[in-house]
Amino acid sequence: MHPQESTVTLPFSRRTLLRMSAAGVAGIALAAQARPAAADIGDVLTLPIPDMDPYDIATLDRSLFTPQEQRITQYFVSLADIANNMEDTDPETVGWFNGGYSAYAPDPWNARNQESVYTLAFFYTHEADWNPYYLDPVLRDHVYAAMRYYLQLQGPEGWWPAYSYTDKNRAATGFGLIYLGEAAVKMEEVGWDPQVRAEVLASLQLGAEYLLDPTVADVWDAGMRYVNQIIGGMTGISAFLHLMPAHIEASYHERLDFLMANGQSQGAGYMYEYAAFDAHYSLYTALRDLAVAYERTGDDRYRQIALKHLDWCQYNYLWEPDGAGWTVNGISSRTSMRSLAALREADTSNYPDHLNVFNESHVVRALNWPAEHLAELQQAWADGEVDVTRLSAGGTAPQNLRLTVDEPVYPTVAEREAAIASFPYMGSDSFVEARTDERFDAHYVFTKRVGYYFATHHGRALSPRVVRGPSFFYHHATGAFVATQMGTGSAWTTILADGYTDASASTVQTGGRYHQSLPFTYTYADAGDRIHRTFRCLPECVRIVVDAPAETSFTERVPLVVGPSDTVSFLVGDAEVLVDGAGSAVARGVRIRRGDSTFDLMIGDGGAVDLSLTPTAVTLFGGDQRRVITDLDISSGAASLTYKLQIRP
Repeated sequence: MHPQESTVTLPFSRRTLLRMSAAGVAGIALAAQARPAAADIGDVLTLPIPDMDPYDIATLDRSLFTPQEQRITQYFVSLADIANNMEDTDPETVGWFNGGYSAYAPDPWNARNQESVYTLAFFYTHEADWNPYYLDPVLRDHVYAAMRYYLQLQGPEGWWPAYSYTDKNRAATGFGLIYLGEAAVKMEEVGWDPQVRAEVLASLQLGAEYLLDPTVADVWDAGMRYVNQIIGGMTGISAFLHLMPAHIEASYHERLDFLMANGQSQGAGYMYEYAAFDAHYSLYTALRDLAVAYERTGDDRYRQIALKHLDWCQYNYLWEPDGAGWTVNGISSRTSMRSLAALREADTSNYPDHLNVFNESHVVRALNWPAEHLAELQQAWADGEVDVTRLSAGGTAPQNLRLTVDEPVYPTVAEREAAIASFPYMGSDSFVEARTDERFDAHYVFTKRVGYYFATHHGRALSPRVVRGPSFFYHHATGAFVATQMGTGSAWTTILADGYTDASASTVQTGGRYHQSLPFTYTYADAGDRIHRTFRCLPECVRIVVDAPAETSFTERVPLVVGPSDTVSFLVGDAEVLVDGAGSAVARGVRIRRGDSTFDLMIGDGGAVDLSLTPTAVTLFGGDQRRVITDLDISSGAASLTYKLQIRP
């Protein structure tokens, strides 16, 4: 028996009262009719549940694991810790992952922690020579207990909570349908207690009915701004759909059509996360679940959503020519993935496996690890050169445990290089790609010229984390020299004396036209008409004019990307004054030398202004390839400022 590390528990009577206050007695009565009381699962258990035998890592026989199974060994050797640290004595809270081995806040109402039921069910049902827990009755009882508490937390309409007992939490519900649903399917494969089965399937039906109900605005209105959560729920339902009555299948297909039409920008292509693009959630969560669902069902709708998003990605993931990886356009909406390394030191994340379901896309082949690199990692693991360690107590979320059915096929180095070369901004061709998301009034312009690749983002402000304005300045032969960073002060923006910044404001286009080959000019202004920006896109450079008519001065901030071997200088008269880290000067521009290329940011009229460079804590990549985001602040002593950006060989 493991003593509870947290004594935060509520009597069932109070939990019932809390639910009654939110949902009403009638709602609880209906829920009771919809499925048996979750506490009935305790009837098949004898408490306390015995502890599982911890696994001795020293006895691990690496030769028994397939390459695809190597990455799940951390979960395997941690299994007993996860199970033994759930509540296994108190019949009121038995099955609650409350002993510190939880990925989320260990609150008794937080259903997200119950997602580890999938981990337990996975190893209980996974037949392998290395797995002594296969069909282990003690592990089975832990599975049942975890399911019991999952069901106990479910709201009367089918939702699951995260922040209080009455929180109709969309994420907890969507991912509950994944992890409880897929755990149920695994138990179905090996056989399980009929009483537990009936209660879990009834709970899943109730959850599916809630998620698939088109009148639930929090799912199908607000939820369309957080689409990874809805995709997760649909992926979970697809796993247990064959165990559901016919009306669930009909609703599922109708809602999948709705998701296709409304879950991503039809004009821009990205999946919505807080109504905008999000690099991290879309790549690591939504695309992964789309791949699992597509592999499981063969339903081409999942594939179409994924490929449409990947098409958007090819304009926003910028390949660094030194091989570090990808600098990511910093206009994400919720979480920041500033960069994606080309190679990783350990094979610990299975997202490439899942993305490989869509390896027809050159974007997937480009973002993936090359086969040769992965083979080296797998061989090093098999040879014992990589330690197998237990998961941290907070690192037990099961998303990396799910394996695809088919053995993944990775691109070779040559195939990956060819995929990278096929990104539209690579090479010398010129183009303008203008995309618009009409639903949330967002506008994107990607301009490729022989001398640079440049992007801007404008439209309605929905979140302070989604910055607007110019976002990056890059060339495929030199890499990124300017890159906006979301969720930080390092946005490419104008800052007025009172702290107002156009990166956080709604912006509208006030003039200009785009041309595929000719030089062109376009202008945006903030909705308050305080700041006007004009972009002049020439073959070799971009000229930017900033006007703040009512101001006597302002600061223009440009987030420079400074690499480990870059040389940074202020241009003072005809001299280059080296800057190591922070510095300031009255200068006519800034120069960064990188290899055989030079980036210049020059004040447009040739005059000198106050410039300052401030390295930030924001970095891209790591190790010898680490870049530091360094804010260049240009002080304008007038109502207008002109400057030019250019990369020269």
